[in-house]
Amino acid sequence: MRLINAAEGLDAKGRKTRLSLSIENGRIARITDAAGAAEDIIVMPALVNAHDHARPLRSSSVGAFGKPLETWLHRLAMMAPVDPYLATLAPLARAALGGQGAVMIHHVRAMGLTDYAKETEVMARAARDVGVRVALGIGMRDCNPLVYGAHDELLASLEAAVRAEIEARFLSQPMMPIKEQIERVDAVAAALGSPMFDVQYAPNGPQWCSEALWEAIAEASARTGRRITTHLYETKYQRAWADRSYPQGMLKRWKEIGLLSPRLTLAHCVWATPDELDMIAEAGCTIVTNTSSNLALRSGIAPLAEMLKRCCKVAMGIDGQAFDEDDDALREIRLLWSLHAGWGFDRAFEPSEILLVALENGRGAVGAGNGGRLAEGAAADLLILDRAALDEDGLMPVDPIELLFARGNRSHLRELIVAGRSVVQNGKLVGVDLDAAQRELRAAYRAAMPSRAGFVQAWTGFEKAVCAHYLTRLGCC
Repeated sequence: MRLINAAEGLDAKGRKTRLSLSIENGRIARITDAAGAAEDIIVMPALVNAHDHARPLRSSSVGAFGKPLETWLHRLAMMAPVDPYLATLAPLARAALGGQGAVMIHHVRAMGLTDYAKETEVMARAARDVGVRVALGIGMRDCNPLVYGAHDELLASLEAAVRAEIEARFLSQPMMPIKEQIERVDAVAAALGSPMFDVQYAPNGPQWCSEALWEAIAEASARTGRRITTHLYETKYQRAWADRSYPQGMLKRWKEIGLLSPRLTLAHCVWATPDELDMIAEAGCTIVTNTSSNLALRSGIAPLAEMLKRCCKVAMGIDGQAFDEDDDALREIRLLWSLHAGWGFDRAFEPSEILLVALENGRGAVGAGNGGRLAEGAAADLLILDRAALDEDGLMPVDPIELLFARGNRSHLRELIVAGRSVVQNGKLVGVDLDAAQRELRAAYRAAMPSRAGFVQAWTGFEKAVCAHYLTRLGCC
C-alpha cells in the first residue's frame, strides 16, 4: 500500500484541498483529509490519449511538415521498417513523460516482421516495459491505396521512372481478404488482450474500406463485443469523397448496418455536420478530437463546442502530432481550451469540461476501465504535478486549475502512476532508457535512407499528381 498526502487534488468534478490518498492493488483504496503535513503537489488522474499511431520519430524529420494529410501519409514511406520493440517503446515512453497513462495505438502499418502475431507480441512487451495502458487497433483496409477513388489516371500522368517507383512502393502488396483481416484481429485479441492491453478492430477510414469490410466489422464487433476505432471526416477531401460516394448519407448507412454504437470511436470529425453529430451522440459513439494534429496537417478546426452542445461524448487524442512534436498532453489540454472555448465574454464551456475530455471520456475508448477521477475504487492511474514549480511566483492563492491551463506542461510532471505502478518519477522514466532507444532508432533510419533515394527522386512529380487529383476531382480548392 502507498499513501500520498497532497496539497491539492484535481479532477473534472472540481478541486480538493489537503487530501490523503491511499493506493492498494492498483486502485485508490481510500481518500480522506490529510491528517499531517501535505506535500506541495497536485494529484490528478492520468491523461488519456484516445487516438494515436505511436510513430517512432517525428514526421517533420522526413520532410512531412506542412503537408496535407493526403500527401503527408505517403511521405511517411520515407521511414523504413525498424525494430518493432524500439518503435513502440520510444513513443510510449514519450507519452508517459507527457502525462499519458493510457494510449490508443492505431497500428495502420506493420513495422515489417513477417509474422504479424510476433510483431504485436513484441509491441505488447514494449507497452509492459514502459508501464502505460495501451489499446492496440489493428489497421484494416481493402481499397484506395493511392488516392480516394481510382488511381489509373494519376499513374498515367507520371513519368515512367516515377510511376515504377510509386507502383513498387505502394501497389506491390495485395490487400488481405476481409475474412482474414477479421480473424487476425480476433487472434491477436485472444493472445494478448488484457486489462492493460486492449485489442480493437481499426479500419483506417471510410475512404479506405469497402462496404463489405464495414459490414463484416460491424457484425464482428456485435458478435464479440470488441471495440472499433476509425478515422472520420478528418479533411475536406474526405468529406467531399463521402458525399459523392454516399449521396444518401454515409452515417445513415453506418446506422443501418449496426456500425454506430457505444463500441465505436471516431477520430477527428473535423468536417462532420450538425445532424451527423446528433446521430453520433444518439448512438453513444466516442469522438476523439486531435487539435494539434489537425493544425499540423492543415485539416481544419473541429467543431468541439458544437459537439459538446449536442451531447457528444468527446475524448482527447494526440495523433502522434503534438504541437511541438513532443507528446506533451498537458500542453494539448491547454490548446484545446484556448482554441475552442470561445472569444471575449462568450464562453462555450469551462476548463472542467476539458478535464472531462482529457481524463475520463477516453478511458472507455481505450478499454481502460474504471478511472479518470479521484474516487475510492477508481483505478490508480494518477498524475502528480509539482505545485511549487507550477506556481513559482507564489504571489497569492490561485486556483490550480487556472495555473494548469495557463502554463502547465510536461516539465511540471513529478510522477506518473498507472495501475498503482510508478512509471515516471521526478520527471524520469522508471525501467526504460528512452535516450538509448531513440539513438538506435535514429541510427536505423539513417542507415536505411539510401534505400529511399528512388522515392526522394520520384516525390515531386508524385506530389503534384496527387494534389491535382484532389483539386480537380473532389471540387475542393
